[in-house]
Amino acid sequence: MFLAEPPRTPYDLNFQVLGFPVRVHPLFWLAGLMLGFSGGTDGTGLVIWFFALFFSILVHELGHALMIRRFGRDAHIVLYAMGGLAIEGRPRGGAFGSPWSFDSYTEFNPRPRSPQEQILISAAGPGIQFLLAAAVIAAVYATGGRVRPQFVPIPFPIPELGGALAHNHNLLRLVDDLLYINIFWALVNLLPVLPLDGGQIAMQLLIQHDAWGGMQRALWLSVFTGGAMAVFALFAMHEPFVMILFAMLAASNYLTLQQISGRRPW
Repeated sequence: MFLAEPPRTPYDLNFQVLGFPVRVHPLFWLAGLMLGFSGGTDGTGLVIWFFALFFSILVHELGHALMIRRFGRDAHIVLYAMGGLAIEGRPRGGAFGSPWSFDSYTEFNPRPRSPQEQILISAAGPGIQFLLAAAVIAAVYATGGRVRPQFVPIPFPIPELGGALAHNHNLLRLVDDLLYINIFWALVNLLPVLPLDGGQIAMQLLIQHDAWGGMQRALWLSVFTGGAMAVFALFAMHEPFVMILFAMLAASNYLTLQQISGRRPW
């Protein structure tokens, strides 16, 4: 979701997954805590929520990183606030190297990505989340349970566990959180609003034949879609965090549009 890597802190969590260095910024836990409490979650539910959030966002960024690797480049991952980044190149110089210079990365390839590469990289994050959601739904049916659709205010699957797990409320919470994050959040992330993955895909499609005009159209699309989503989130979904997020994204894209308005490249 974010375009710039945050500065390193002494409180970062650092580890590796599938050969990719991963750094978790403290604001990731703070944002997760706010989202957990906003849903009325108790202590046990908060732990379950954090596990589902951490695992799902990590899987999302791994989708991006694996696609970057597919195109012959290395990558590292940062989880930050309400999202994360899959960044081309590997960090160098230990856990507290500077993230602001290309000199901080080894094997950095300055060759720009083609539009097709960027589209596939952007789509890989939500795509792998949908695969994870499908695996969770398959596991629910394997227990003898089912997943029924709910259509108010948006279509969404409601899991029901079966067999001996039918009354395991904590497991049901975990399944419900995983489906919420990996279906609803993944769909939201595909909306054509910059800098979300859907906005990146829309921008690449629009600028292929007209870089300057395509960028302006991508920004206008982001403004209108972000504004519409903010209104929908407030009045139909009753989701204040989603409303605030998309209102901020719409405003940010409008300011960017005003800054570039009337200025064309030489």
